[in-house]
Amino acid sequence: MKKQILFPVDFQSGAHLADYANLFAHVDKKIFMGFFLRDFVKSARVKNTEADKQALQQNLQQEADQLKLDFDVLKSHSNANLLLNQSRFADLVIVNPLTSENILQLNHIFPDHFFDLVACPVFLSEDVMRPFDEILVLFDYDQSGLVALKSFLSFFGKVSSDKKVTLLTVSPDDMPEIHLEKYLVSYLQKFFKDVGIVPLSSKDLAQQVMGHATKLTPPVLVMGRTAIDLLNNEELAGQVTDHHISVFYSNV
Repeated sequence: MKKQILFPVDFQSGAHLADYANLFAHVDKKIFMGFFLRDFVKSARVKNTEADKQALQQNLQQEADQLKLDFDVLKSHSNANLLLNQSRFADLVIVNPLTSENILQLNHIFPDHFFDLVACPVFLSEDVMRPFDEILVLFDYDQSGLVALKSFLSFFGKVSSDKKVTLLTVSPDDMPEIHLEKYLVSYLQKFFKDVGIVPLSSKDLAQQVMGHATKLTPPVLVMGRTAIDLLNNEELAGQVTDHHISVFYSNV
């Protein structure tokens, strides 16, 4: 089956499919599914007219034809839940570019509670042409983190084998002993040559994760629901863009 990649076509001006095509060039079977934020968010920030919308869609379709990409646009039909429903069948939502100006406005730019309820993993990046140099994987015994990791590996595992990976592990408060960390390290070593491990406590987890991330060359954080706490914290969200950090997360 083709991997379905959702992206907001009007999140930035001058969006180009070529950038996404390059990012996922190694993925053989894929379809890019665009959606217009203006169809799902009645926000003053989304100011493009119907004519603008049609022109942008035509330009993207022409670019897709030139690049021989499968591309389609999600039709809203005035159904506010359609985007979330579509995410149940998608493999990834990509949000780019992530900037200091828009990261604190994501909950207003996108539909209400979108990032809490989206049913597929989300990849937020400042620059899809150079998304990350190192990989931080948070393992906190939440299933959502493993879902994020499996999805990340399916998209980037083959092309990131030379990247350094650090596994941040958090044991539940009532289970301080290590159970699955050794297995997970062994699993990651099948994909990556350089795998390290750092133990964390469960207190102020998002802050601890960012404390490690901000010390690295532009990393990607692969994580579960803890990403929501990070994105909803003004100080931590600001650090994401200040330090050119990408976030790949799942909340399911």
